[in-house]
Amino acid sequence: MNKQNSSLVQLLLEKIDHLDEAALVKKKVFNVTNLQMYTGWSLSKIYKLTSARLIPFSKPTNGSLFFEREKIEDWLLQNPSYTEEELQEKVNSHLKKHYRGNS
Repeated sequence: MNKQNSSLVQLLLEKIDHLDEAALVKKKVFNVTNLQMYTGWSLSKIYKLTSARLIPFSKPTNGSLFFEREKIEDWLLQNPSYTEEELQEKVNSHLKKHYRGNS
């Protein structure tokens, strides 16, 4: 295979990967392989999280594991770390709500 064909094959493979990613985001329910692709985690990590019941999952037939994408996204985004600016805004908002007429 010459260099031009090699570059074309590489480009096509990259396009296929992007299509796979786009299709994955549209899925409502993931299997273990989908979750691995979505998060980049190893199978070992996924199984450890499910075994410890740290991640939301379903096991409808006592066999295969399934994960609801929205629940996984909510779980991934729990315990956010706020920027200094966001924290200051939260403090200011709290103070305005609770200490309006107490000056």
